[in-house]
Amino acid sequence: MRPFVPGILGFCLTLAGICQAAETGVWPQAAGPHGNWIVQSDRGPTRWSVTRDENVVWRTPLPEGGQSTVVVWKDRLFVTTNEPWPADAASTKKPNGRNCVGYCLDAFSGKILWSVKLPGLRDMKYAGIFSDSTSPSPLTDGKHVWFFNASGYMGCWDYHGKKVWTRPWQPRQRHHSRQFEPYLVGDTILNVEVLDKTAARNTAMHKPLPPGVDVKRLWTYLHGIDKRTGKVLWVAEAGTAIHNTPEFGTLADGTPAIFHGRGGGHQPPEKPYGWSLTSLAAGQPGKTLWSVDLVGGGSHYTSQWNSRIAVWMHGPEHFVADAASGRVLRRQHLEKDITLTSYSQVDKKYKTDQLASIGIGKRNKGKQAASATRITNQANLLVGKYHYFLSWQKHLVGRVNVEDGQVEYLQVPVLVDRRGKEDVVTWEKAPTNDTRNSRGVDIGVVDKRSKGDGWGHVSAACPVAIGHRIYFPTMLGMVYVIDGQAKRLDESALLSINDLGPATRTWSLSSLTFANGRIYARSMKEVVCLGEAFDP
Repeated sequence: MRPFVPGILGFCLTLAGICQAAETGVWPQAAGPHGNWIVQSDRGPTRWSVTRDENVVWRTPLPEGGQSTVVVWKDRLFVTTNEPWPADAASTKKPNGRNCVGYCLDAFSGKILWSVKLPGLRDMKYAGIFSDSTSPSPLTDGKHVWFFNASGYMGCWDYHGKKVWTRPWQPRQRHHSRQFEPYLVGDTILNVEVLDKTAARNTAMHKPLPPGVDVKRLWTYLHGIDKRTGKVLWVAEAGTAIHNTPEFGTLADGTPAIFHGRGGGHQPPEKPYGWSLTSLAAGQPGKTLWSVDLVGGGSHYTSQWNSRIAVWMHGPEHFVADAASGRVLRRQHLEKDITLTSYSQVDKKYKTDQLASIGIGKRNKGKQAASATRITNQANLLVGKYHYFLSWQKHLVGRVNVEDGQVEYLQVPVLVDRRGKEDVVTWEKAPTNDTRNSRGVDIGVVDKRSKGDGWGHVSAACPVAIGHRIYFPTMLGMVYVIDGQAKRLDESALLSINDLGPATRTWSLSSLTFANGRIYARSMKEVVCLGEAFDP
């Protein structure tokens, strides 16, 4: 470990100010004011229905879909969409493009105040199940906003929409997964980019590299970028997979750092696969504090850690490591001797089985499917002593007690339809989801998997924790609220199931935002503000 650097003091004071402001209306990046998707508050709304217009403060239609999480600074809200796809082109061409639009809205009324164009360098399909050009969320510091286009563009604007600087950057020749989210740490923006932009532009993946080009030049790395100028300040020593969501935090000695991983499907070149903790301290930004290598598989998940421990999942196994050194403290399976609370559609009630077993692995069919599941690794969050996650085939919320290793699962419905007088609950296979935008244009036709329920092979949105409540959004527009401090993960821990719009007609791959005592969310069609109405 490198020693504590006094130069981080100013950064820590800045972060403390942001954290305090979070209670009065600040969510400056997708990962929230703390950079870990968690805020301490007892004001988070727990029950709403956009379908029934219950606890909805305002709704603002957007002309096109997108995947970025909205960010808020008091009375300003920022979000990104794809460039509107022409309705008359839908029958002849599939929605595919490179340009985006950044929007500024009034956070209290939803009124669109201004917008800016974000031109890209490479086409990407709209509403992809892993990403589209809008995947990276904006950043804001209360004076400026930084918009991103995963097709190769970023820039800074003031709160009146006046451009300060823009910077094109060349993405690699594969999809830029929505799992990566930019960070603002002090005066530095963290973005994941390929090292050699020229090689990325001229060389497609899985093809021979030009003579003399090292494969590491095609790796993606965390880049530290000056928020005031757009200039690259440093590049991390260890690579970062585009499938990974790094997470910011501080070690016990106060050293700021970011936890990130390498690996995933389609043979990403960043090797060896595994996890790294990278310093963000003054004088040593980008320096690797420690790395843990994994054999086989991938680590394309959200990275979870705190000042004491780091946790991750690798296939059916769960790991707990010391945050200061990376030394693995516990390694266990998530399949056997677990506690499973499942719902019997015959008996119409829940049943809890102790020392149960489930199968975790590839897709199972027939009789095997009844007791099988797969981990949705992207949707996971470390809250206190519990590491929460989602799994699918059986639709389960899971958690691991990082102190004693206890593993629990709770089955939840895949869909709740509130379009009639009574709720209609679907427990297993959900109907096909509608991927039409607010103008009625189907922009999800390029990737047919986008019409599924979002619990499976998908870059699912990261959950957030508001106080002891954990909010899990899914691609169907369902939001499950779990009591993160529940003594048992059974039906009593499921506080509510909410919706972001009508069942099978609401599509979202975005995390939720908490500011001004309300929850802000976006779907393919609109941005919504949820909670009690603002005081006049």
